[in-house]
Amino acid sequence: MSNQPQNPALGSIRTELLVGLIFAILALIGFLIATIYMLAIVPAFYLVAPGAPVTVIMGMFITYGIIFLIFFIISIVVTVRIYKMYKAANAGDVATLKSMNSIAWGIIALIFSGLIPGIMLLIAHGTIQQLQ
Repeated sequence: MSNQPQNPALGSIRTELLVGLIFAILALIGFLIATIYMLAIVPAFYLVAPGAPVTVIMGMFITYGIIFLIFFIISIVVTVRIYKMYKAANAGDVATLKSMNSIAWGIIALIFSGLIPGIMLLIAHGTIQQLQ
């Protein structure tokens, strides 16, 4: 038996969710690298020249590191949700797909996971709502 969904709209939804998932994973990797860089550079600044001006710079890097960490954590939640929606679309489970579909999650993805995952969720939202 084919692994393709029976409803042609599910194929479109599945493709949109897959594109969103791929770019959400790329955003996760970017936030992880940025967090590690921002938090790992702090000890290097302290070793080079301890003092008041360096303390301000260190505080800035720690603040940015914490912000990137928050974005990373929220992006993990968004990525997991997109993956669950993709699995439901792949299995043809319309009820689960409709229960997980929300404009709010599309906006959260738009803010925290980047433009493409958010736009893909918002595009898929209308098609998912029309499923029967």
